[in-house]
Amino acid sequence: MKTSILCFGDSNTYGYNPENGGRYDEDTRWPKVLGKLLGEGYEIFEEGQNGRTIANDDPWEWGTKCGMDYVLPMLETKRPDILIIMLGSNDLKLKFNLSAPDIAGSLQNMLMKIKGYCEFQLGCPDMKILVISPPALSEPFEESVFAEFFDVKNVVSRSRELAKWYKLAADQFGCFFLNATEEVCGGSADHLHLDPEGHKKLAQLVKEKIEEIK
Repeated sequence: MKTSILCFGDSNTYGYNPENGGRYDEDTRWPKVLGKLLGEGYEIFEEGQNGRTIANDDPWEWGTKCGMDYVLPMLETKRPDILIIMLGSNDLKLKFNLSAPDIAGSLQNMLMKIKGYCEFQLGCPDMKILVISPPALSEPFEESVFAEFFDVKNVVSRSRELAKWYKLAADQFGCFFLNATEEVCGGSADHLHLDPEGHKKLAQLVKEKIEEIK
């Protein structure tokens, strides 16, 4: 039986292409590249959504972006062996006014919710969870087409703070952790989204971590 991996994230998991606003193809998106690296013994589920947050309702985005609302029914339908969570970049937006520790607090709540649901509702308390701190934003972010949605004075440094706090949350709930923040960052097209090389590098990092977990 194949090992199933569910990749739960935002636009960098969806594969948003900053060059044209479309979506990278299956040869580029990191979850699909990960599947090819791991081989036939694995099944990859992509669950990326542009604009997805951890726990923030966003009425300007049709009220459909809160990951906390979607994560439990998604787990019920997919029931993966390994859940990968890479969220938090959208929670840095100016309208939410959250510090890195507060964003990690949202992650704590999500992990607590997932752990309880898997144990008491789904009967799979041993499902492995890999928390990935998201790629850092890059400089000069003020040149990004998305600059007005963020506090450009400190958003890059705040994005780099997430890794420390995510590690604490992952350890608290017995989850595995990968620090992608220090390894990959937003590409030069918009300083927020991964370029093809970033997707390739992230896929390799995740592959190595999955092999440790397995």
